[in-house]
Amino acid sequence: MAQSLNDESRVPNIVFIKGLPAANEQIQIQALELLRTRRIFTHVSVHSAPKQFLIVFITANCDAKLTHHLNDQIFISHTHDPEEGFQNLEEEWSEREEDDGASTSSVIHRKATEQSFPAQHPLFGAEDIRAIADQSDKVTITAEILAYLHNIIVFLRLNRAVRGGVSPRATEHFRLLVKCLAPLHGLDYVTPSLIPLAARKVYPHRIVITKPENERSMQYGSDLRAVAAMLEGIGPSDVVETVLEEVEMPL
Repeated sequence: MAQSLNDESRVPNIVFIKGLPAANEQIQIQALELLRTRRIFTHVSVHSAPKQFLIVFITANCDAKLTHHLNDQIFISHTHDPEEGFQNLEEEWSEREEDDGASTSSVIHRKATEQSFPAQHPLFGAEDIRAIADQSDKVTITAEILAYLHNIIVFLRLNRAVRGGVSPRATEHFRLLVKCLAPLHGLDYVTPSLIPLAARKVYPHRIVITKPENERSMQYGSDLRAVAAMLEGIGPSDVVETVLEEVEMPL
């Protein structure tokens, strides 16, 4: 059956975009426009996105950065370490171990089994998404939890390694994700343990690490080499983990 004109001009519910950090700024602005207005313009038509719409950006480098405004619009991020394996791949796994005393290498084959996949159907239908959204709107957050969330935001902004990225929109996404995690864990209220989970998803792709010469203590006469040594090897995820250790979790 041929698609109608309306079907052809509609954007799919889920869009996967690979390698966007390597694209020029104009293309990234179009992706930002799609996120903000749910429409994308071409020379001949306008393509509209559905109400339930998701964009997934895939990058091979976790340090790759998008334009500032587009990066701030991204809700959450997830980094998968190749050393953790890819258990959901259907092809066989093979790993070679070299033996110094043998002329050939031993090969270990790992076949994907049914245990690699969830026992229940993993797909979310439209009704499931609406139900979770309704439940998240009714989630209760106590004053103590709000104070804990607020303290994490303050500590992130005041961290010496942070130049920027802890934006008002990030705070909005932080609070929203906390409320969305509760029904996914079968709760109608936010527990303290959900806050670190949300922080690790919302902030790593946003936080910008400062350069040694721009670190704030340089204004008061700090030694540049000492500051550079202090910042060496520190990444956004390290900053988040440091803050989570510094801020006391409510009981």
